[in-house]
Amino acid sequence: MSLLWRSKKTRIGLCADRVLISGAQAIAVPNGESPLDVMSSVLSTRKEHQVSIVLADSFVKYMLLPWNAALKTDEQWLALARHRLATVSVGQLAEWEVKPTVTCPQRGRHACAIERSLVAALAERCVAARVDLTSVQPFLVAGFNQMRGLAGAGP
Repeated sequence: MSLLWRSKKTRIGLCADRVLISGAQAIAVPNGESPLDVMSSVLSTRKEHQVSIVLADSFVKYMLLPWNAALKTDEQWLALARHRLATVSVGQLAEWEVKPTVTCPQRGRHACAIERSLVAALAERCVAARVDLTSVQPFLVAGFNQMRGLAGAGP
């Protein structure tokens, strides 16, 4: 019997104190150890899997951007998101990947920022473990996308 139908997809939740793995028990991160190191040990058992990683909110900065009719392009929205995040909490904003998203036409936008070095470290560890990294998403975004799929696209 062929096992081609078997899914080789793994979803990993990366938290500061634990690593969550789809279909498995959560693994606590020992004191003084990096959650990336724990994740690497999990990845080593998932060779050739497609892996999507959901980041705990502690690794992400969020900003709600009010609707502004004067902003016409994605670049303008990105500039606003960078400006607002820089005034609130992100020190070295050049080291962060900022993404504003459109949730509904002519409505405010949601922006999130993740450290580029974290995304690079995740990608490096996936390459080293021979897994295919398919996505890295903040928990809020992953949860919203799942709920939107259940409720429909909205107005």
